[in-house]
Amino acid sequence: MSQYSLIGNLVVLRPLAREDAAALVAAARDQDAWRTLYTQIPAEPAAAEAYIEAALRARDMGESMPFATTLREDGRVVGSTRYCRIEPAHRKREIGYTWIGGSWQRTFVNTEAKYLMLRHAFEGLGCQRVQLQTDELNQQSRRAIERLGARLEGILRNDRIMPDGRRRHSAMYSIVDEEWPRVRAGLEAAMRRRGLEPAMEVAEG
Repeated sequence: MSQYSLIGNLVVLRPLAREDAAALVAAARDQDAWRTLYTQIPAEPAAAEAYIEAALRARDMGESMPFATTLREDGRVVGSTRYCRIEPAHRKREIGYTWIGGSWQRTFVNTEAKYLMLRHAFEGLGCQRVQLQTDELNQQSRRAIERLGARLEGILRNDRIMPDGRRRHSAMYSIVDEEWPRVRAGLEAAMRRRGLEPAMEVAEG
């Protein structure tokens, strides 16, 4: 699968690499972001290495495109996200495995990162559907997804088993191509309210 970076005014999503392991650990430990019940975040070197290896295997199989979420100003890694469950024949993919260090939660980072990924999916890749899912119990994540303008489709019951043995129900959301102009307008308005002019550049390699 070809690799590329998505570049905004303040955020750059660049291909995740093995060399990012230490930076992922630092981001995970930022205000103890890893201490969440809802998302598996690699806070130890071995866990980060395994996390990256699994992501790269999925990339090589054409199933995923993992990114390091970085600040354009200094290149600092503040989290990770990816396109996953990619189905080119059906022109759809999911945005998932998203987490951000504690200092950067509820800032411009998530809004601009989602803007870059959604805009590239619909306008660059020609997707007809982008889906997002999260733990039914994760109200912070659900509110963030809903602020994007995504529609709740339902709850996937007993969708997965969490590391502590809990059965997770997943809330499934989606945005389809007919909705994208409205969603884009809403995201761009939200970014401008933060003083951030919407922009996107795609850099290959």
